[in-house]
Amino acid sequence: MLIQAQALADDFFQLRTGLAGSVLQKFVNYNIKVAVVLTDQQKVQGKFKEFITEANKGNSFRVFGSEEEAENWLAGLLE
Repeated sequence: MLIQAQALADDFFQLRTGLAGSVLQKFVNYNIKVAVVLTDQQKVQGKFKEFITEANKGNSFRVFGSEEEAENWLAGLLE
């Protein structure tokens, strides 16, 4: 699944709300691979930056700066 960051509520980027963790856990539970295209680097700060750094180590969820990178990862062209 490819998600554009602008489709996500601002609460998703505020980890204290628990929204990001809850949503991503559902994707993991149902074995759905998710790529988020996030071009607004202002959203990548603080605890959310730490969160995506850890998430990007896994194989279920990753954040990318471009749609092309996200599509390549979803297609299995990127590690």
